[in-house]
Amino acid sequence: MTEHTIPVDVIGPIALDLAMNAGSIRVAVDPTLKQAQVVLKTNATSGPSADAIRDTAVSLNGQNLRVRVPDAAGGVSGSTTIRMGGSTMTFSGGSGVQIVGGNVYVSGNGGGKVFINGREVTATGPAGDAVTPITAEVHLPARSVALISTHSADTVITGTLARLEYDGTSGSLVADRVGDLDVTATSGSVIVNEVTGPLDANLTSGNLGIGAYSGHAARLNLTSGNVRMAATAQATGRLTVSATSGCARITGTSHLNVRRRVTSGYVQIS
Repeated sequence: MTEHTIPVDVIGPIALDLAMNAGSIRVAVDPTLKQAQVVLKTNATSGPSADAIRDTAVSLNGQNLRVRVPDAAGGVSGSTTIRMGGSTMTFSGGSGVQIVGGNVYVSGNGGGKVFINGREVTATGPAGDAVTPITAEVHLPARSVALISTHSADTVITGTLARLEYDGTSGSLVADRVGDLDVTATSGSVIVNEVTGPLDANLTSGNLGIGAYSGHAARLNLTSGNVRMAATAQATGRLTVSATSGCARITGTSHLNVRRRVTSGYVQIS
């Protein structure tokens, strides 16, 4: 395993700016924590993923922490990911897989190599290195904010973030509780249990679910995606919904100032 702990030599809440295109991101907000902790890890001890961790760019300016994890050489970009029953299959680079009579045939630009747990499997035994997933484990003090940019990483946030800006493509975000939420998602999935502040969401062929919205201003811009949201009695102000060939179902809005614009989409607001 390769592991790198990023030093955060400040006390109290921070503003985290994290860019990591693939892998998994785990953020936990702990009210008892005095100092942020950030750890990058991967199962491989060498190879492209280990190199990417070692080449990560980090800067700390006051309470602002900026982390840039480079793409692992040979990693999957421009890929298609299929998720079924908690498992994933990713296809990229023009390769192909066939399963015939219990046998697996692999072909592709890389010569049809097979990797298991980051090691190449050959007729004579394991050899070589491959891209293994990188995990970012982040622990933040209360009142911290985060900006997360990713392509396909799965992001899970537990606890309460004061503000979250999320920009994702084909990845997924699951969060407990957020104050201010600013989301840009393309063909991904975003689920937030509770939003207590302003909400700004731009969705393209993805899915957005807000369990309980109690902020004072919300704007939802939807293009061929799906939105489900429930406003609470504590929500106030304006709710603006723009939908183009998308579907939005929003409840609990009778006391809000609702503005809608629909182009060949379906919007149900009650």
